[in-house]
Amino acid sequence: MQLSEELARAFASMGRLLNDAQGEDLSRSDFAVLIRLPLARGEGEAVRSRDLARSEGLDPSTMSRRLASLADRGLIEREPDPADRRAFLLTLTAAGRRAVEQERARRVALVTDALQRWDDADRAELARLLSRLTDTLEDRRSAR
Repeated sequence: MQLSEELARAFASMGRLLNDAQGEDLSRSDFAVLIRLPLARGEGEAVRSRDLARSEGLDPSTMSRRLASLADRGLIEREPDPADRRAFLLTLTAAGRRAVEQERARRVALVTDALQRWDDADRAELARLLSRLTDTLEDRRSAR
């Protein structure tokens, strides 16, 4: 099997594992949005909804519905952007931060359990290579 097929197979398996053990409070798509907020421009800084939609590869109307749900659940705050009244600035609430921390811990536990039979050197090598792959893919995406 080629490397690209092995990667696709591994990512699909990870997705199924996360789906099967999905937390009650956050869907994978909720988590994908929430995790971008503190990382996008630094902890506590606001992110524009249209920038988030672009970075996630979603139509702005789809992102708007997702954000409305997260706001209704008290996980994010949406404030009108003073520079563009059609846009919103997004920040995580304290509840949103807790939800992200809990989901991260759950995911770490799932991966730790899945790799428990691997030795430390193999886990470290996997982490190093995945980090390198992610950096390479992000660089390619940014260059477009």
